[in-house]
Amino acid sequence: MTENEVLEILLEIKEIQVDRFEVQDRHLHIYCSSVFQEALCPDCLKKRQVVNQTYLRRFRDLPIAGKEVYLHLSQRQFYCPDCGRHFNERFNFVDVKRTMTCRYERHVYECCKASTIQKISAQENLVWQTVNEICQQGARKELAERPVSKVRAVGMDEFAMKKGHRDYATVIVDLERVEIIDILEYREQDKLIEYFKNKGTEWCEGIEVFCSDMWQGFINTAKTVFPHATLVVDRFHFFSYLNKAVDSQRKSLRRQCKDQEEFKRLKWALLKNPENLTPAQKDKLNRAFLQSPELKLIYDHKEKFRAIFNQNLTRKQGEIELNKWMEEAKKMKNKHLNDFLYMLKDWKEYVLNYFIHRFTTSVIEGINNSIKTVKRMSYGFRNFANFKQRVLISFA
Repeated sequence: MTENEVLEILLEIKEIQVDRFEVQDRHLHIYCSSVFQEALCPDCLKKRQVVNQTYLRRFRDLPIAGKEVYLHLSQRQFYCPDCGRHFNERFNFVDVKRTMTCRYERHVYECCKASTIQKISAQENLVWQTVNEICQQGARKELAERPVSKVRAVGMDEFAMKKGHRDYATVIVDLERVEIIDILEYREQDKLIEYFKNKGTEWCEGIEVFCSDMWQGFINTAKTVFPHATLVVDRFHFFSYLNKAVDSQRKSLRRQCKDQEEFKRLKWALLKNPENLTPAQKDKLNRAFLQSPELKLIYDHKEKFRAIFNQNLTRKQGEIELNKWMEEAKKMKNKHLNDFLYMLKDWKEYVLNYFIHRFTTSVIEGINNSIKTVKRMSYGFRNFANFKQRVLISFA
């Protein structure tokens, strides 16, 4: 087997044959030509063999043995006497007027999805603008080809575009498939209503479940545009508020008993689920509870509340259990727990809807964390459209 034949096997491009090659320090130049004797006229689709001229075309391909590969193709221009026109032969492995093979552009695009354009530019020895163009083109193509599925359960949450600023964006998620539906650079109620109305009446009427946190703008939007949807307020947001009540009790004890070791470094042991506690944390909790029975009582209420939502209850059963819990919690007459009860009373109906469909926004929280990673990885975006595109392809 000759060296040229070995290169042909490595290239795996059936449309060309290797004529010769040159090896340099970092580059491998492969001179090749078509294996076909004729070409189809794009107008009449007849086979033509009359060559008008030949020119050398160069494009980049996937690396071999760590070297940059450049293909120098002897490309022909044919003449069609029936149509009276000249045409260039075309190949499947490279698009017209492109300087890279299709597979190499795909390789660059896939690298960009997992890294920054700047890093891939340096890694592949390409101009930043070229890598950016490949990334943008690949993203547009991938998103256009993404199948459109019927959405039944929608979740919404906001995230800050810049740390410390109040310029919030909104992420909309298909909760059943855990797929991002869209990312909007606003969270204003009137704009959200207009956005969903533009998706059409059929789309909005097909939504059966809507889940979000306790921001009133999201709830009001869902009431307006999703006539058949059950509105669910995420249970984990309530858990976080109940945890704050428990932590406020801990802080109060720390202020009253500054020198008491039992109440120091206690926060995470109090907020952790009991099944995840270490023996040392369990011992620390027990010593703190001996010093403060009230702290133990509010801690027990927290765990009973969590246990209600971990049971496989109907909405009616959940309402009965939650009402019992609220009555018991009121008897404690704890300021911090009462603040939580006042809030729970206002949102109770939406919280109870969890027992119907059992959707939460926990998957959106995970998505938001990944969005933050994209922001950090790309050192910020000046263009929201580019940022949105990068996030969407990251979850492809």
